[in-house]
Amino acid sequence: MTVSNSPHVLVVDDDPLTRMMATEALREGGFTIREAEDGEQALALFDAAPPDLVLLDVMMPGLSGFEVCQQLRARQTGHLVPIIMLTGLDDGDSVERAFDVGATDFISKPINWTLLRFRIRYVLRSAEVMKELTRNKESLSNAQRIARLGSWEWFVKEDHVLRSAQYYRLFGQRADGFGEGMAAMLEHVYVPDRPLMAAALEGARKGTGFQLTYRVVWPDGSVRTLLETVEPLDGGGERGCSGMVMEGSVQDITEQVDAQRRIRQLAYFDHLTGLPNREFFRETLLGVTSRSLRHDSRCAVMVVDIDRFARINDSLGPERGDQVLQVIAHRLREAMGDRTPAEPAGGSGITRFKVARLAADEFGILMSDVGSVEEMLVLAHRLLQVVRAPIRVPGQDITLSARVGLAVMPDHATDADALLKAAETALNRAKRTNGDPVALFSEEMKVAAFLRFTLEGDLRRALGADELKVLYQPIVDVNQRAIVKAEALVRWSHMDRGSIPPPEFISLAEETGMIVPLSRCVMEQVCADIAALGDDLPDDFRVSINLSGVNFMDAQLLPTVRAVLAEAGIPASRIEFELTETVLMRDLDYATVILAQLREMGVRVAVDDFGTGYSSLAYLRRLAVDTLKIDRSFVNELDDGQGIAIVEAVIGLAHSLGLEVVAEGVETVAQLEALSRRGCHLIQGFLFARPMSSAMLAAALHNPAFVPATVQPAVRRGGVQLAF
Repeated sequence: MTVSNSPHVLVVDDDPLTRMMATEALREGGFTIREAEDGEQALALFDAAPPDLVLLDVMMPGLSGFEVCQQLRARQTGHLVPIIMLTGLDDGDSVERAFDVGATDFISKPINWTLLRFRIRYVLRSAEVMKELTRNKESLSNAQRIARLGSWEWFVKEDHVLRSAQYYRLFGQRADGFGEGMAAMLEHVYVPDRPLMAAALEGARKGTGFQLTYRVVWPDGSVRTLLETVEPLDGGGERGCSGMVMEGSVQDITEQVDAQRRIRQLAYFDHLTGLPNREFFRETLLGVTSRSLRHDSRCAVMVVDIDRFARINDSLGPERGDQVLQVIAHRLREAMGDRTPAEPAGGSGITRFKVARLAADEFGILMSDVGSVEEMLVLAHRLLQVVRAPIRVPGQDITLSARVGLAVMPDHATDADALLKAAETALNRAKRTNGDPVALFSEEMKVAAFLRFTLEGDLRRALGADELKVLYQPIVDVNQRAIVKAEALVRWSHMDRGSIPPPEFISLAEETGMIVPLSRCVMEQVCADIAALGDDLPDDFRVSINLSGVNFMDAQLLPTVRAVLAEAGIPASRIEFELTETVLMRDLDYATVILAQLREMGVRVAVDDFGTGYSSLAYLRRLAVDTLKIDRSFVNELDDGQGIAIVEAVIGLAHSLGLEVVAEGVETVAQLEALSRRGCHLIQGFLFARPMSSAMLAAALHNPAFVPATVQPAVRRGGVQLAF
């Protein structure tokens, strides 16, 4: 058989779905497949036609995978057939038991089916090497074989052993100091492997051959790995032996084992810190998230980034930088109580914490079975203190700072890759802000991160092109049955993606600093439209413009407003700025000064989304505001009788302070009637109109039927806008 000629694989699993997926994946890889749903059927199929490889599940009813593997190895035809065990168990004892019963390799579920095909081909190539050795042994004389391998003959009855010179060299011993009898070799076997070897020799004493890999300790303390093959010697009686003779050959496979270990080390571990690398971290995360979903538990990922680490390499050199990284890696691992896979936490077989190096100065921390988000945030801040502790290098102490991004499953993601991405997105937010160095993932971060990569350049272009439009949503005085104000709303019709939702590009503009030129463009367009409408506008008509926190804190806000008004030649009384409570309360003293200056200019100010933030009478008395806008969330609750108390409170507060009150998001006649009965007559919403162009606004201002004297619910169309 050659690996390229459709190898036969026996797939043994009691789960039909797993068998089906394995079968399809392997057939696509060019393998010929037979299936068994339990251990008994697997043994029968094996006996009928031994396969080239067995893919064997551990947990099955009846005979377990361990028992099936053990029975296959007991068969003459099953000594060398590779057996790969599939297991959802990730504890060290299960892995150890798998190898104890003769498994060639094991794979933890969930399975990467693409990598499985390559892994099977690798195992088959290794098995082919072993089979080739066996064929050579059968075809070559004992002299040729002994020249290539260490060998021995054991006359069992007399316990007399003839060993080749090469055999002693494999143990690093001289013949005169090795010891007599077969049991003497046990004294040179590595202590943990002695019970297994002793059991194998006891079987050989009864005529049972074996093939076993074990370790020996040389006099200099080095450890070598040997592969021993034992079988009864044919024709022992013809050679004058008085009893059974066993023959063995020993091969030193240390280099092969070390090579495999080095390959794994290079593939899964960081050579500088010794920590798992990103690939190992991701594979571990796949297992932890899968287990968390099965058991309805929570897991979390933190990504820790060292601030300005490049300056250490630049100023002290890469050698010192490497030393610092090694210290940080050790500290993080000690702080988290990280254990290697061979040291399961608490003996439970589950590694609760895992620290890895994800990038040059970036570390990942995986936590399973976590508690509340608040506990995770406390832990993150504790890790920052660990990083900040001074690091002593020759000649000076180095003090570092760091940023942490945190994401929790299932709160922020439902699969491994999404969870890691969420933590990295949170880290990016923490790195872009000067506030809390620990950032917890939110959907807003996800939107911002996506837009940062895909829309930032487009938005910069759109500011200079004709893609951004200003529309106007009328604000109606139902008592006067007239449009008295309008809110300016910016819309982006992307040349490729079509209409972009305002929250998406507004948040991007705020994060990238483009909100300042964007808001100026809106101001200029609004003032130009007001100037163009001229006498078509009522004397007291004004347009409200939304200002973000970035705009409000911009030192050039007042000069910009003055310049735009002067250029358009319109009075400041035509403009009203809308700001949220949160923006105003960030710095109440600053807000008081700026709003007072806007009032001196003649610009009015409205508090948007009132009721969702601080809603304090004290701050309203301090601030020069003219209008309160009832948030649409409270208006929506009027249909089912909820939110009435808050709406009444806002209206009463506005009237007591002599402020206008506007209800936004009004969509139904019932909402309109409820607001009117409580003294709110300024209405904004789809009930009357969607946002419209300045030309359509001019036409609506001159349409006496735009706000009728009576409202007939029967003529409501589309559930959004009424036609009268």
